[in-house]
Amino acid sequence: MDDPTQILGQVRDALIHWGLAPTSIAVASQSENIVYKITTSEGTFAYRIHRPGYHTLDELIAENEWTKALSDAGFLLPATRPTQTGEYYLPVTVNGGSRYAEIIEWLEGCSLRELGGSEPAIEPILAQLTPLGAMMAKLHNHSEQWQHSASFVRHKLDIDGFFGESPFWGRYWDSPGITKDQKALLLSTQENIIEKLEALGKSRDVYGMIHADLHDENVFVANNKMYLIDFDDAGFGWHLYDIAVALYTHAFGEDYQMLQAAFLRGYQQHRPLSDEHIKLIPMFLHIRTRALIGWLTARPELKEAARLKFLIDHACSEADQYS
Repeated sequence: MDDPTQILGQVRDALIHWGLAPTSIAVASQSENIVYKITTSEGTFAYRIHRPGYHTLDELIAENEWTKALSDAGFLLPATRPTQTGEYYLPVTVNGGSRYAEIIEWLEGCSLRELGGSEPAIEPILAQLTPLGAMMAKLHNHSEQWQHSASFVRHKLDIDGFFGESPFWGRYWDSPGITKDQKALLLSTQENIIEKLEALGKSRDVYGMIHADLHDENVFVANNKMYLIDFDDAGFGWHLYDIAVALYTHAFGEDYQMLQAAFLRGYQQHRPLSDEHIKLIPMFLHIRTRALIGWLTARPELKEAARLKFLIDHACSEADQYS
């Protein structure tokens, strides 16, 4: 895994391109990307160093087009600061290779997960899920009518994006943690899931640009307002997958049905969702499990072997529903 302190020494001088002279820099987080908290006389910013090889520059520019459109439509997102020459992404050299860096507004607050506390409490999470559902419905309303530019390029979380030869998060069925019998089970039941996705279709009322990773660490509460952050995985996908991702963290708890009901109550205040589509949410939760197996398998540096095994066993325990 990258050493963010060592990398900082390689990328600190690039801050001059944004006209920033930091008085202090600290590592804020390290997951897909490395984020530094930068304090300057102007204020506080997040200095984000993107994971190598995850997105091309064109894909990052498209991400900025999408987030700007959301911001212009009234959604709350941290603002991106351009360089002094008007660029939003700057190539920087890290360990002999090239990565992209950007500067984003720093938000003082906490994620929805942190709001629940170290021993997650149901009440504060429950109170936020209805407004989160409302926000996602508005996002899907916006996505349905939004027209992107001709140069817009972003990945697709469709049948090929999940189950094709080269899925966006990798061939989950080839994970070393999956046995021969488990692989056979998952691949045979995958066909039934694909049939259901084909029946759902890709019309604009069910499919379009989505956040795709709006779990409770990417929902930020600051000044009693709800912000959306981290659009790294945003792409074209089913609205129901977006819903499933938002609910996935809670799907393994005994309070799940109550939490789902709170989320859908907010969602349906702003966008219709048929009973037929609500019944598909468990399938999209299951698809999320399979996608996470691929995601974790491609990131052995995270040392999440126990979680990976849990996800594989869980996926297999549910797979018979799709036989």
